[in-house]
Amino acid sequence: MTSFIKHWFVIFFIVSINNNSLPQECKALLTIQSDIEEIFVFVDDTLAGNGKTVDINIEPGSYKIVTTENTRQWDARSFIDTLEIEFCENINLKYKFNSEVLLNSEPQDAQVFSNDTLMGYTPLLIPMEFDRIRLEKLGYETAIVNYAEFNENQPVRLNFTGEIDEGKFFDKTLFKVLVGSMLALGVATAYFKLEADTKFDEYQITGDDELLTQTNRLDEISGVTFVAMQINFGLIIYFFLVE
Repeated sequence: MTSFIKHWFVIFFIVSINNNSLPQECKALLTIQSDIEEIFVFVDDTLAGNGKTVDINIEPGSYKIVTTENTRQWDARSFIDTLEIEFCENINLKYKFNSEVLLNSEPQDAQVFSNDTLMGYTPLLIPMEFDRIRLEKLGYETAIVNYAEFNENQPVRLNFTGEIDEGKFFDKTLFKVLVGSMLALGVATAYFKLEADTKFDEYQITGDDELLTQTNRLDEISGVTFVAMQINFGLIIYFFLVE
């Protein structure tokens, strides 16, 4: 009997050791809070929950966490984080959607990125929860802005790297100005020429020398506007050929 008890005690002891040596499954508790009534939390692009506070049981691993306000709103604000969870632990994240700062750049109209997400163009109101953001603009060096160094009253200066392609001549303001002034000069030329012809017809009927003087003056003005129109047209041809 004593030998039988010893035999089962040894078996129980071995099984206990083996069970204790097996890895135990565990999950971390991720709690996400916000200062608005409802947020939507996505884990690796899958909706994990919504509400003012969202609790998620999550296994160890690497995850992309996206927290956004109303998903039906076209300009909904969002926060993007990458979490590396190694142990079974409690993680708390707090996002303040109502705390924003004005980000400006010199020159303006620079693209504002959080990771690979385009947030908008400067000047832009952005939440304060991002560790850093990226500014990009064609013809300028990329600028990284860290919140620890950010000054809302000082625009971010972008370093110019070279010439900027302003597009075709037909798309430039100068082309539009030249075409507009050419049309205006053409209308003026036709107007003064018609007035001159009218005065000359009246002179032929009445023989009034004053009408002849007015005719000559209107012809001179018509000639000047016609020459100006030709110069204007010549400039358009010139800029088109040298582009």
